[in-house]
Order: sequence, then structure tokens, then C-alpha cells
Amino acid sequence: MQDGHTGFLLDQFDACLWTAARHSFVLPEEKRVPAIKDTLKWEFERSQKQIAERLGDRSFLMGDTMTIPDIIAAHCGGWAVAANFPISEPIFRDYFTRLRSRPAFLRAMER
Repeated sequence: MQDGHTGFLLDQFDACLWTAARHSFVLPEEKRVPAIKDTLKWEFERSQKQIAERLGDRSFLMGDTMTIPDIIAAHCGGWAVAANFPISEPIFRDYFTRLRSRPAFLRAMER
């Protein structure tokens, strides 16, 4: 199950954000397609609903213990905010806020 969550996050969250970055500043300017970002934002919002379903009423994707998929979700959520991708799904927004409010995350951000 952890592998499934990891694969989902990499395919549906990370891939959208990375493609948006590529079309924002990574690719040579003549190869960029800025309009693709609207579709990527739509996909990202749709994927938030799916991750909310996977999360259910649990604290973390795998239950009571934080695992690698949760770290990936926190990272992608931060990347989304920085890239102006909306965090629109309430369950995902609360989860994302909870992940980034953890003392270990806050200590890491201080460094």
C-alpha cells in the first residue's frame, strides 16, 4: 500500500509540478508551452480529491505513522504553493497544514 501511495504521488502530484516547472523556466524558452499549466493545475486539483479519499479519516496515508508518502505529499504541497497551484481540497489542505506544522518539519525549515 505504501508503494501505491508513493507511485500515485509521484505520478499525479510531482509529475504535474515538474512539468509546470519545465514549461516555466527549465526548457529553452522557444520550447515552453505556458498554456499547459492550466491543464496541470486542473489535474493537480483533481488528484487532491483522490489523495483525500486515500487519506480518509486517518492522520497519515498509512494510518497513525508518518511514512515516505507523507513526506512526498508535504514536499509537493509546498512546491504547489510556491508555483501558485491551488490547494483546494479541504481534507488535503488540512493534511498538508498538519504535515508542515510538525515540530520536525519546522526544525528542518530552520536549517
